[in-house]
Amino acid sequence: MNVRNAHAVSASREISRAIRQSDAKIRQTYPFLKHQDLICATIFTGSLLLISLFSYLYIIGYLSPILTIILIALPISFLHELEHDIIHNLYFKQYRWFQNVMFLFIWIAKLHGSPWYRRQLHLKHHLLSGQVNDAEERLIGLGLTPNYKRMAVSLHPFGGLLISDDISKDAKYLNQTTMKLKNAPTALIFLFITRTFLTYNILFLIYSYFNYDIQKIYGIDKFYPIIHILSICICFPNLFRQGCLVLMSNSCHYYGDIPLNTVYYQNQILDSWFVLPFQLFCCNFGATHIIHHYVVSQPFYIRHLTGRAVKDMMIKLGIRNNDFGILWRSNRYTIDPKEDGKQKLFGYCWFGACLFIGFPLYIVWDMMIMHKSNMNILNLIRRKLSKKYIKNIKNEDEINNKKIDENENDINKLNTFVNEIALFDVSADQVEKVGDAAVEA
Repeated sequence: MNVRNAHAVSASREISRAIRQSDAKIRQTYPFLKHQDLICATIFTGSLLLISLFSYLYIIGYLSPILTIILIALPISFLHELEHDIIHNLYFKQYRWFQNVMFLFIWIAKLHGSPWYRRQLHLKHHLLSGQVNDAEERLIGLGLTPNYKRMAVSLHPFGGLLISDDISKDAKYLNQTTMKLKNAPTALIFLFITRTFLTYNILFLIYSYFNYDIQKIYGIDKFYPIIHILSICICFPNLFRQGCLVLMSNSCHYYGDIPLNTVYYQNQILDSWFVLPFQLFCCNFGATHIIHHYVVSQPFYIRHLTGRAVKDMMIKLGIRNNDFGILWRSNRYTIDPKEDGKQKLFGYCWFGACLFIGFPLYIVWDMMIMHKSNMNILNLIRRKLSKKYIKNIKNEDEINNKKIDENENDINKLNTFVNEIALFDVSADQVEKVGDAAVEA
């Protein structure tokens, strides 16, 4: 192990201990925090009630569309955090049925990927963070060159379809057919609502130009108001929230040139005032996500308190803070000191471009997604017709019985083990154990 890795390992141990000590101190100071299930149920119920309240206020004309989108995006961001914590089995551990009920409501509220499908994708992200087979983060743009494609992947809720072909070649566990089928119900609903909304408004402009009344189209006066309400109260808040979350996530993770199972290199602390508008709609993700990589068994609300307590110590040990050059480098960890100033300036410009250009260009990104989806369907039909569609599945017994070289050191054994189990379903407990082992290896 070279000097750089030696420091990374020792620093990781120190950071992990500091986080756990801070966690214990916070729980001791605020005894009510031990009631995690009750806190979860309160946040869950409160978020759904707020979404319902803001939707009602919009329907009766009390709120404007823009204000409604912003207000509803906030409680949905809390639901997303609850979904994430449930994936790590932090609430209602003895009541899996209740976890499933919450998953169902969250899935409907977010109109995004299936929480049950995301569970495995996310747990494997912790095992493989920053590697080419880290499918979850790569599906939201990690490692892409900062160009129009990365912007589309970042700002369209289903932008991962544009790059899933390439990712599945590296992440053997990512079955594209399974991914699309399990996420299809809400994806089709979301795309139907938003595309109907956009189509109506485009036709409205055309009809108005030629002095035609679009309301004369049969049934549109009854059908469109429903689409309009669903767009403003569900789809657009989620589009905005998801875009903010993805921009923060694919800007705080490193990729490609970092060692497996070395959490020290996996994230940075991204808490600049410049990204505050994005942080607001993803529960301060950029500033606190690194804490989660060190200690996965911590609820999101405690993580925010812990983050403030250990930030200075983490930076002192070499954890990067506000490395905006990460975008120019396509998430690579290695920095060229001569170019760092220009790269950081590009990072600031990238966030500004996404906010003021990327979101307004949603219709362009949606057309790219539509084209890619159509091509995928045509390619699938061609493969089926040509009878060359062969699915290769590696034998599970062969992998489970594979022996690791006894001469390998502990970290190499752990890396081999992680790459093997990632091909199959993993549990939150396994991820936590691997994380702890990686810090101590």
